[in-house]
Amino acid sequence: MMSMASHRLMAASARNAARQLASTATRSSTTVASTAPRSQFRNPNFVLGIGSGLVLAGLHSATGSANDFYDYRFKSPKDADDLASFYGGEELMELYCVFPIVGQIMMRSATFDDTGGIKTQGFPGTMEVNMVFSDDVNEDTGETDWFNKRERFKNTLFGYTLWDMVINFGFQTKDDGSRECYHAGEYFHGNVPILSQLMLLIFKVHSRWVVWSTEHHVNHYAFSSGTTDEEEEMEEESRANMPLFLLKHYAWSDLTAMLFGYKEGDLSRAEKQPSFLLLGGKDSEKDELPFQKKAIQIRISEDIEADKQAMKALSSKYCPEDVKKILARRATIARRRTNAKHEVSGDEDDVDVDEEAAATSDVYVMATELAADRAMRRMTRRPTRAATN
Repeated sequence: MMSMASHRLMAASARNAARQLASTATRSSTTVASTAPRSQFRNPNFVLGIGSGLVLAGLHSATGSANDFYDYRFKSPKDADDLASFYGGEELMELYCVFPIVGQIMMRSATFDDTGGIKTQGFPGTMEVNMVFSDDVNEDTGETDWFNKRERFKNTLFGYTLWDMVINFGFQTKDDGSRECYHAGEYFHGNVPILSQLMLLIFKVHSRWVVWSTEHHVNHYAFSSGTTDEEEEMEEESRANMPLFLLKHYAWSDLTAMLFGYKEGDLSRAEKQPSFLLLGGKDSEKDELPFQKKAIQIRISEDIEADKQAMKALSSKYCPEDVKKILARRATIARRRTNAKHEVSGDEDDVDVDEEAAATSDVYVMATELAADRAMRRMTRRPTRAATN
């Protein structure tokens, strides 16, 4: 009897000890679970990391993207068709690249995609370039009333979009008959902190240089074909390598004008004409540009889709070498039609083209030629459609 009683007592004691141990373990785990978040938030490194992430996200949201991020304009006395030819040709690209080697690096690996766009070296990764030309003709004068080149640059890395930018170049005829050229940043959308802010800053500074060098070239040296050999040489030097041209012929006077809004020389600054960059910034209101008008925005969207379909049809029907030849012929027709002093039939086979030059022409030039040709074909079709309707 004593043995059984002692055995029962020991069993009861063991059960009580197990209950106590289980209860203690439960309370301990609950305490750890409830205090773990508190201990993390008390950790300075953890709080600093969370705070820095939130601040970086907020700064990127506020500064990594921008709409209408620049708008530069200048007056030009040049012929409307000459201006349309300049903004619709490769000459603007030469000024945009600043140095010849930049254009060579960007275009040496460029290829066409299925929609007629360009794929080339990005910053970093791959950059897709698409362009569309839109314009309108004054029915009274027969001259180009306005011209717009919309160009989109989209930079991707492993399929992820790092940044996406759209810029517009062109000119419009004002009510008083004067012509106003413009360079405008439509939007910049960045998706990577720090890189987005850096690229946006670079493009803002770059745009200031491009519009200044364009005004300098267009109003002083462009469209000198048929003049003296010296003037033609100056035009080519100005277009191909503006920084070297300025250092060679102007040194520091015009560079300071670009940066500070005046020209430095022997006379006092008060007697010098201020730069259009400085004067343009004082305008309280600016007229609406063609691409900012709703009707023209719809038209540009239609032009973009029409160009994609045309390139798809061309690429599916011909081999790449034949496409180059066709583009060269169509570009020749488009350039001659743009110039009011020349007339040319619409038969592509009647146009003489340097086949070797067409075969070695870089992709960006061909894309520019195609956009010019498509714009010309749309312009000739619109009056016909309007008459039938």
